[in-house]
Amino acid sequence: MKLPGKIIMTGLLLILFAAMPSLLSSCDKDREHPVPHVLVNFNFNIIHYNLNSPGMSHQFSRSESGGYQGIIVYRVSMDEFRAFDRACPCDPDNCMVSLLEDDNLRASDPCCGSVFLVIDGSVVEGSSNYPLKQYNAIFDPSTNRLTIRN
Repeated sequence: MKLPGKIIMTGLLLILFAAMPSLLSSCDKDREHPVPHVLVNFNFNIIHYNLNSPGMSHQFSRSESGGYQGIIVYRVSMDEFRAFDRACPCDPDNCMVSLLEDDNLRASDPCCGSVFLVIDGSVVEGSSNYPLKQYNAIFDPSTNRLTIRN
């Protein structure tokens, strides 16, 4: 049985429109992060930086750790860490996020007023359209060493 051309065309259009939201959202994910790519390969003992228990965080300068503007490390659990570049996505060349005083969970950028969660790098306040740039954090519990790299 042959289907008339109009029915086939309508079916194809319905499939295309149904797929559009996922195609558009994948384009957003594929856009390049505004923080430039730099080689990161930083290794340290967590004991020296008070990262002994979950919920603790520490920020490193670029000269200490690398990254584009330095790195913030957050300990999620006994075996899991997160590492983010301190460069603010709004203006990575001129602006840098810092941990809020007495707050291990948030970092802010005074340039644009954005505030980020260091649990996952997400924006919780301000004008940034991007989360913090994340690096791989690999923990070796036998040596208490954390390696951050991309």
